[in-house]
Amino acid sequence: MNSTPHDSTQIQNDDISGETSVRIIPGPVGVYQRAKIRKIADTREGRDVSTDTTQEYMRKVVADVGFDDDFTRGPWLSAVDYANANGWVVNGCLGDIKSHIKKGKVDLVLAIIKSCTPNALGDLTVTLKDLSGSLSGTIHHKIINEGGYGKDINVGAALILRNVSVFSPKSGH
Repeated sequence: MNSTPHDSTQIQNDDISGETSVRIIPGPVGVYQRAKIRKIADTREGRDVSTDTTQEYMRKVVADVGFDDDFTRGPWLSAVDYANANGWVVNGCLGDIKSHIKKGKVDLVLAIIKSCTPNALGDLTVTLKDLSGSLSGTIHHKIINEGGYGKDINVGAALILRNVSVFSPKSGH
């Protein structure tokens, strides 16, 4: 699939209707679209579903993300454009990590580094953020040193993560 950098992102969402691909509109309008998709998925999975109307639910999501410049700046927009140009289907977001723990991997996630701190093993402990939320993780020292990405991994950088392994210290989480 050939896409131009200004095409929308595609998200494959098993929670909504099987193997359906949903084309996500980039930018602020995409926030509304993601909110609606998330609400539908939450409702179908029986998660803590709010009794808010879809409009109220979307207002809350936009209020949380609306003032966040991270998603309107160069690194995030470049990552989205790069994924679009390569025809990649973004089928995971940080807010969906729990649903992927049993599968063991998330195929593709776009995220921004909010914080990073080296640990004693030479790895980086990072806090990653996307439109759905944030979580902590570790970037292995081989990626930093042998991969040659050390100088590029810093706060504010956008990451395109493929085949992300998901580990949890507790089974069932």
